[in-house]
Amino acid sequence: MSKPMDYRVSQPGLEIVYSTDPEVVNPPSQKYLALASDPVIPPQFKNDNTLYSQQPAYGVYSSKEVVPQPPPQGRNGDRRKLYFLIGGIVLLAVIVGAVVGGVLGTQAASSDGSDNPPAAASSTPTPPSQTSTPSAGTISSVNTTAVRPKTRLTVTGRRVPGNGFTSRLFWQGGDNKIRTSRYSSSTSQWSSPIIFEDVNAKPGTPIAVTIYLQFPQFEFFYLDPSSTFQGINFFEDETVPKIDSISSDRTSFTVPDGSRMSAYWPYVIYQNRNASFHRVVYDAHGGRGWFNDTLQGWYHPEDIPLGDVNSGIAVVPLVNSFRTPYTAGLAYRDPTGLLSIFPFGGYDDKVSWYSGSLRVTIPSGTSIAALTIARLNSNTTNTWILYQDEDNKIQSVWQGDDNAWQGPQEVGEADAGTDIACLTEQVGDQPTQSTLASQTDMRRCYYQYKGLIREKRLTSSSWVDGASIPME
Repeated sequence: MSKPMDYRVSQPGLEIVYSTDPEVVNPPSQKYLALASDPVIPPQFKNDNTLYSQQPAYGVYSSKEVVPQPPPQGRNGDRRKLYFLIGGIVLLAVIVGAVVGGVLGTQAASSDGSDNPPAAASSTPTPPSQTSTPSAGTISSVNTTAVRPKTRLTVTGRRVPGNGFTSRLFWQGGDNKIRTSRYSSSTSQWSSPIIFEDVNAKPGTPIAVTIYLQFPQFEFFYLDPSSTFQGINFFEDETVPKIDSISSDRTSFTVPDGSRMSAYWPYVIYQNRNASFHRVVYDAHGGRGWFNDTLQGWYHPEDIPLGDVNSGIAVVPLVNSFRTPYTAGLAYRDPTGLLSIFPFGGYDDKVSWYSGSLRVTIPSGTSIAALTIARLNSNTTNTWILYQDEDNKIQSVWQGDDNAWQGPQEVGEADAGTDIACLTEQVGDQPTQSTLASQTDMRRCYYQYKGLIREKRLTSSSWVDGASIPME
């Protein structure tokens, strides 16, 4: 182009229209679908590593009480028997009279035109009201229209003034509609989800999201029913997305069936039919917008590794100061079944990753997700990579300050074949918001367990349950 591109024009529909956000932030008192094992639901028994001593159950006569005994027999026993006999005869006469009177009264009542029978008294005593407690590890219900089994997941977020952050999680419902919910660290709550009614997504589509910080706006990518790559964008408070320039300004292209997808601005990565990885890049400086160079998205394709067929894909920044040329890293499963990594996109000096396997065998078809935070006193990052093992448990391996990879460490149980998504702060130099934070509050990952989407947070040493996410 002969003149600098107006980015607002290059993104169709990018006029800033501030609309009232109908997203509802659920108050703390509102109930969400939750697993019975959630911390918010008291366990039936408290496990404190001591022998649980249940209180013994007693019958009608508690062993703590004195069982009533018959009265002692004395010299006046025969007279008492006579009194009891007379009293019994009198009591019997009273009962017979009451029964006869009741019958006559019923007949009289029926003769006045009323044919409503009297209510029968229950022969069983009414038990005290009880609160039903579901068994551990079960859920009350899952609306599979609101969240489809094995839905693909993707999440992104950014820092906001006051040192807090906001994030958005995306998933697909059983009706194939895309849904998204927003989290705010200032309230520690998720909003009720927005449903993109007009987005025609392929059932089980791979999805990916990132943030273009220039405005800022969310960039969401998916496949339509013909497997054609599509993109939409929207501002933080918008609920109706617009067609993105990746769909309107570029020649359409399809993505192979079974390919995963991952994004971290300015990159979107998916897998080619030959199991190589394809990279689409957004050029904010040269005016090309979303582009894909002639060599399958890479400047040196001969250096690009091959992944396993339909490998999981995760892309994260590898440098603290994330500026052009945007050094990033790709995590994937290689053809031999090993979890592997590949740095790309910029200078490789002082980058903590190398290209090759981590010598960790992972199952075929497992999802792969990753997150990074800035390493203190360095321009590099610390990374956590998650996958699902053969026992359906989510596992994590990580790289700390010493550059050594450690793990695996169990994150939690999950549904077989679940997707995994992890949150990494979005940074970049459009505008100058390029420094990745070293705070640990955004270390969060998501996957399905018992049909629901679970949040896990990484503390200093372990993974713990996060906030409940409303599905509808």
